[in-house]
Amino acid sequence: MDINLTINELIRYAKVNFDIADDDLIYFRNIILGELEIPSFKEVCVNISKIDSFKNPDYFTEILTNYLNETKTLSENEIDRKITKIYGFLTPRPSSVIAKFNSIFKNKSDKEALDYLYDLSIKNDYVKKSKIDKNLLWTSNYPNKNIEVSINLSKPEKNNKDIAKLLVKPKASDVKYPSCLLCKENLGYYGRDDHPARENIRTIPLKLEDENWYIQYSPYGYFNMHCIVFKDTHSNMVINESTFKKLLTFVDEFPYFFIGSNADLPIVGGSILNHEHYQGGEHRLPIMHAKPKKEYQLSNHDSKLYLLDWYNSTLLIQGKNKEDIVDIATKILTKWRNYDDLENDILSFSDGVAHSTVTPCVKKDGDIYSLYLILRNNRCNEEYPDGIFHAHPEYHHIKHEGIGIIEAMGLFILPARLVRQTNQIKDCLKNILSDEEIVSKYPDFDKLFLNMIHELAKNYNEFTIDDDIKDYINNVCRNILMNTAVFKDNDKGNEGIDRFINSIEF
Repeated sequence: MDINLTINELIRYAKVNFDIADDDLIYFRNIILGELEIPSFKEVCVNISKIDSFKNPDYFTEILTNYLNETKTLSENEIDRKITKIYGFLTPRPSSVIAKFNSIFKNKSDKEALDYLYDLSIKNDYVKKSKIDKNLLWTSNYPNKNIEVSINLSKPEKNNKDIAKLLVKPKASDVKYPSCLLCKENLGYYGRDDHPARENIRTIPLKLEDENWYIQYSPYGYFNMHCIVFKDTHSNMVINESTFKKLLTFVDEFPYFFIGSNADLPIVGGSILNHEHYQGGEHRLPIMHAKPKKEYQLSNHDSKLYLLDWYNSTLLIQGKNKEDIVDIATKILTKWRNYDDLENDILSFSDGVAHSTVTPCVKKDGDIYSLYLILRNNRCNEEYPDGIFHAHPEYHHIKHEGIGIIEAMGLFILPARLVRQTNQIKDCLKNILSDEEIVSKYPDFDKLFLNMIHELAKNYNEFTIDDDIKDYINNVCRNILMNTAVFKDNDKGNEGIDRFINSIEF
C-alpha cells in the first residue's frame, strides 16, 4: 500500500467535507503523520473525482487499519482509537459545528440543520452508515397494523438483568469517566477497552423546559437519522409531567422529527436506564399509522383521547393545545402508577416496588400534536419470571431482550445471530434432519428452534422458505407485542381499559 498517497487523499477528503482552509492543510497533515509515526511526506496528485464522490470514510479506514496492523503492534481497540482520533481531529471543533448548525437552523430550516449534523456524523465515521445499511429490514403485510422487522448485524443482545443493574448506584471506587455512553463528557473522549472512542462525536446543545440537553445521532441507528437527545446531567430515567412538556417542546423546535422516551423501569424500559434521554428521528414508526379503535369523550378539554387499534395498550392524545395535552397525559400517568386490575393481572406495586409506567412519544403535523402513551407494567411471577407483559418464553429464541420504545411502536430490532440460525434452519429442512441430528449439528438449537423447524416443515417449499421464515418471525414479533399489552384485545381487556379510563377525573 502507498500510505503517502492515502494521506494525500485523506487531506483532500477532509478539505472537502470538513471545511479545512488551505492555510491549515500542512498543520493537519503533520498531525496525521505524527499520529501514524510517519517521518516524511511527499505531495502527489490524487484522483479528485474519486475522493469527492466518497459518502463515508470507509476507504481510509480500511487502508489505515491494514497499515497499522502491518507496521505496529496494536490491538484492534487501539487501532480503532487511533483512527477515530484522526477523524475527530479533522472534524470541525464542537463550537464550529454548533455555530454552523444554529446558523442553518435560523436561516434555513430545522430539517437542513439536522441534515447537516447527520451528514457530518457519517463523513467523520461517527455514524456507521455502511454497517447500518447491511442490516436486514422488511415490513410485514398485516392489514392496518404492519410491523417492521430488522436484523441488526452490528450490536449484541443485552440482558434484562444486566440492564437493571444500571439503576444501582455504583461504589465510589467503581465510578468511571465518562459515567456512561450518553454523558456530555464523551465529547472528544479518547476511549478505552470498555468504552469506545468518541473523539469524532459532535453534539448540539438544546434547552428543554429550562434544562440543558443535547442532541446527537446514534452511531448504529435503527432507522434514518436516529437521534439521541440526552440530559446535561447523569441521572436516572424518569417519566413525569415534565417529560411530556419536554417532548412537546422538542417537536416545536424540530417538527421534522418525532421524539419519544423509553419507560423508566427495567424490562419495559430501554438499555440505558441510568441517564435520562429520548430517541427520535425522521422515520414514522408503524404505530403512527395505526387507526383509532375508540374515542373517549372528555369534558372541559379541547384535545381528543383515543384508544388505538394496535397490538399493545396505546392511548393517543391529539390536539393543538400543549398545556391541555400535558394535563390529560399527566392525569393518565398519575392514575396508572397506582392502578390495580387483578382480573387483568395488573398490580402497580409489590413489596413496595413500582411496576407501572408509560412509554410516551410525540410527533407534530402542522399545528396538531400527537402524544402516544403506551401503558406498561414490568411485574414478574413464577409463570413469567422475565415479565408477565414481556415476550413470553415461547418467543425467546427470536427475541428475549426488553421491549423498549422502538419495538413497542412496531419496529423490531432482532439479533444478528438469526442470520446464521435461519440459514441453519434451511439446511435442516432441506436435508430432512431428525431432531437428534439437528441438535448434534447445531448445539445452540433448543426446543424452541426445534418447534420452529417442525412448524416450517409442514409446508416446506425450497423456493418460498425465505418468505416463510420471515412470516414466522413476523408472527412471533406480533405475538410479542400482544404479550406486552396490559389490557388484551378481548372482552376482559377491553372492559378493563374502559374501567381504567373511566376511573380518571379529567
